[in-house]
Order: sequence, then C-alpha cells, then structure tokens
Amino acid sequence: MDLESEKERWAVWAVQARNFAKRENYTDAVARMKLVTSAIEDALGEVTDPADKAWLEGFLARANEQLGDLEAEYESWRSQIAARRQQTIEDAAEEMARPLPTQAD
Repeated sequence: MDLESEKERWAVWAVQARNFAKRENYTDAVARMKLVTSAIEDALGEVTDPADKAWLEGFLARANEQLGDLEAEYESWRSQIAARRQQTIEDAAEEMARPLPTQAD
C-alpha cells in the first residue's frame, strides 16, 4: 500500500464531502465521509510504522469529527424539511376552505 497516495485520496474525498454539504447534498456528503473513515480504519490495520500509525489515528479522529458534523447538519436539514411538510399539511384544510378565485371578465 502506498500510504502517500492513499492520504491524497482521502484528502480529496474529505474535500468532496464538504463540497457536497455546501450544496445541501448531505446524503452524498455523509456517504463520502463514511468511505474515508472506513478506508482509514482499514489502513490502520495494515500499517506497522508507529509514526504512520499516529498520523492515521489523528486523521481518523478529524474524519470522525467531520462525519459527526455532517450527520448533525443532515439531521437538522431533514427536520427542517419535515417541519415545512407538516406545516403544509396543517394549512391544507384552511386552503381548501377558501373559495376559488373567479376569472376576470
């Protein structure tokens, strides 16, 4: 395993996850960060050098923190959508009770 190229790949994936989140594409953002964390965990099992292992553990901690932040944003976003949906449902009866507008002559 070439750890340097793997580090670059994980960094790119982490940036992609942040960019997905900027566009409110939280599903892909969370999935991408989960991919990063699982790849780092796999690499931790294969690394024997203590310096590389320490670096990977630090990077994994940062990736887990970012994953937690993304999951929190995702849940907040979903709850906002659910609240708007519920408000629309609650307002439906009032909207249906209003008369239809008449056409102009």
